[in-house]
Amino acid sequence: MKIITLLENTRQENSPLEARHGLSLYIETDNYKLLFDTGPDDSILKNATMLGVDLSAVEAVVLSHGHYDHAGGLRTFFQQNDHAPVYLLEGAQNKFYSLSRGLPYRYIGIDPVLFEEFGSRFRFFNQRLALFDHVQLFAVKDFGEFRPHNDVLFVDKNNERILDNFSHELVMSIEEKDSNVVFTGCSHQGVVNMARTVQEAHPALPIRCIIGGFHVSNTTTNRLTESEDMVIRLSERLKSMNILRIVTGHCTGVAGMSVLNPILGEALDALYSGKIIEV
Repeated sequence: MKIITLLENTRQENSPLEARHGLSLYIETDNYKLLFDTGPDDSILKNATMLGVDLSAVEAVVLSHGHYDHAGGLRTFFQQNDHAPVYLLEGAQNKFYSLSRGLPYRYIGIDPVLFEEFGSRFRFFNQRLALFDHVQLFAVKDFGEFRPHNDVLFVDKNNERILDNFSHELVMSIEEKDSNVVFTGCSHQGVVNMARTVQEAHPALPIRCIIGGFHVSNTTTNRLTESEDMVIRLSERLKSMNILRIVTGHCTGVAGMSVLNPILGEALDALYSGKIIEV
């Protein structure tokens, strides 16, 4: 399996690729071509072109959750691809907002016009969905493990804005070489809960790799959004799960990586626009 990072918050020095607050991963196997998230805007097209990725050949899109930094490139994708369905949890079409200190609510959901214009392209599910051979999508189960706190992200419910519980966030697993590769978008529900959701569904298959964001940093201020002690305990918990490779970025941030690295060591790797991962 080859995974090409079409878009991430960072890029290598002197790279001509775009870097944006968001995430988009192109996944290719011998049997299918899949897009996991689309980043925040049309940057995925420029990067895909430069990286030799043909968006028109993608057979399916998976949206990790209903926030713009993972779904904002959908319109650009639809302009390049007229057939691939988009898979997402039922709640991802809700209206989501961010409340920054001292600023009004900012809309961060998927453009609702897309659901009207391209309604036939969306495939909603509730709990679990099999997509291609060996690809599974899951609603995340809460095992009471580390879960990032939230006091700034909201969802509209019955014309009232309430704190988001992120029930619209999924986790994806791909079985490869008698093990699972797990994909997270932001891990709003906690990366350990996401990994354990996959483990419960496939108890005989170890998790060989986790790829995605862990939501422990504010990448604008480059500061942790959780206590350092909490991130250390998260690192130790991930290490105890014997996952051979952990590739993270986006909302993990440089601040998060600096805490994860001393504990996870060689198992830890950083995402950036253009990074190619072979698993």
